[in-house]
Amino acid sequence: MRTALVGGLDPGTGAGVARDLLTAAALGGHGVVVGTAWTLQGSPATRAIEPRTPERVRSALSAALKEIGTADSSVKIGMVATAPIAQAILSALSGYPGPIVYDPVLRASSDDPLYDGDLGSILALARRATLLTPNLGEAAWLLGKPVRTPSDAREAARALHAMGVAAVLIKGGHLEGDASDVLLSSAGESLFSSPRITGPSPRGTGCALATAIAVDLARGETLERAVASAKTWLTQRIANAVAVGDEWHL
Repeated sequence: MRTALVGGLDPGTGAGVARDLLTAAALGGHGVVVGTAWTLQGSPATRAIEPRTPERVRSALSAALKEIGTADSSVKIGMVATAPIAQAILSALSGYPGPIVYDPVLRASSDDPLYDGDLGSILALARRATLLTPNLGEAAWLLGKPVRTPSDAREAARALHAMGVAAVLIKGGHLEGDASDVLLSSAGESLFSSPRITGPSPRGTGCALATAIAVDLARGETLERAVASAKTWLTQRIANAVAVGDEWHL
């Protein structure tokens, strides 16, 4: 299984395409990295972002798609940094027939912004994806209204699906109680719930979940089975997170 991993580079490997690559390898997949931006991240904040040019991103992704081929492959998209980069990614994906998982990374764990651009460019990319995986804050930004409760999450999934997104997984990691995610697609609605793990919160959980789903989709798993498997794997990794300097990593 080969997966093109598109996103920002976090030199500390806690999040971004470095975390994606580690995740794909842990699951027996092969990742091909396409960087959209160089970042300087870590505790306590994101300190610098240097986006690549849209043309370089487009050419790099085009090359990556040729490398992974169309059989047993997938694409995972994370941080896109700017609207022109989002448009370049969309252009490069023209004609690609495999599954695409888009994790719309808009802010870092420190709450620093990672995207500078308009809503329309993000929505266009979301509509191209097989699965969109926003957390509560990202769903709120996409819809322009708060998403705070399990009921809000289900309504947000329905709203994004109605806007032309093929399938939506609203991640409920910031909800109170169990960690419950809601998946909505043309096949219906499914809820994936696991007990919340107490202790430190590791970085890169959203990156890892989306990558794990993409790897399983490249294997030929159904969307529902890929999400269930990825959530189970991620829950185990969170429970066994390790300290790396001042951070916790999966």
